Amino acid sequence: MITLYLIRHGETEWNKSGRYQGSTDVALSDMGMAQAKKVASYFKDIPLDGVITSPLQRARITAEGIAKSHGMELEIVPALQELCFGDWEGKTFSEIDRLWPGMISEMYHHPDQLRLPHGESFLDCQVRTMTFMKELLSRGDHKSYAIVSHGAALRTIICAMIDIPLSRSWNMGLSNASITEIRHFVGENNMNDMNMLFSLNQIAHLADTATSHLPK
Repeated sequence: MITLYLIRHGETEWNKSGRYQGSTDVALSDMGMAQAKKVASYFKDIPLDGVITSPLQRARITAEGIAKSHGMELEIVPALQELCFGDWEGKTFSEIDRLWPGMISEMYHHPDQLRLPHGESFLDCQVRTMTFMKELLSRGDHKSYAIVSHGAALRTIICAMIDIPLSRSWNMGLSNASITEIRHFVGENNMNDMNMLFSLNQIAHLADTATSHLPK
C-alpha cells in the first residue's frame, strides 16, 4: 500500500482578499504561517518516505516544516504548480465577472469544458499533475508521501485517482492547510491496482487557525 497525504498550502493574503493566484507566486499570510506550523506538528510522528511540493512559495513554505521534522530534503516538482488562471490572476471575483461576464460561473459549473483566458484548462492541469503522480506510484510499494500543492491542482489529482469526472472538481471542499488521504493498493492476485479515499479536507489539526477560501 502507498499512502498519499495531499495537503493544500496555508492561507495567503490573496486568499484573504479573494484574488485569484494561480501561477503567481504569492506569499503566505501570518495566518498561513501559523497553519503551516500546525501541519508540520500533525506530521511530526507520522512515518514518511518523502515530502514533495510545488515550487510556489506558498506550498514550499508549508512543506518545509514537514520535511524539517523528518530530517528530509524537499522534493520540488513543477508539475504540482497551481492551475494557471491566466488573465484572471490578481483579480477578484467581481472584477473577473465584469470583464468576462458569465465565464467564472462556467468555470465553477463546467470546469472540464473551459480554458481560462491565456491560462490552462483543468484537463491541462490534470495531465501534468497525474504524469507526476503515476511516476511517484511507480517508485515502489509500502511508501508514504506528504504532497503539498494547491486547491485546483489537488482537485484534478483527486478526481483522477478516485475516478471522478473533472466536471465534479468543485464538489469537494479543500480548505487552506487541509489534509486529504488517499491510499493506493498495489494489485495482487491478478487484481488491478485500486485507489481509496480515506479522508477529505481534514482540518481538525488547525484548531483556531482554520480558514475556508476557494482556490484562487
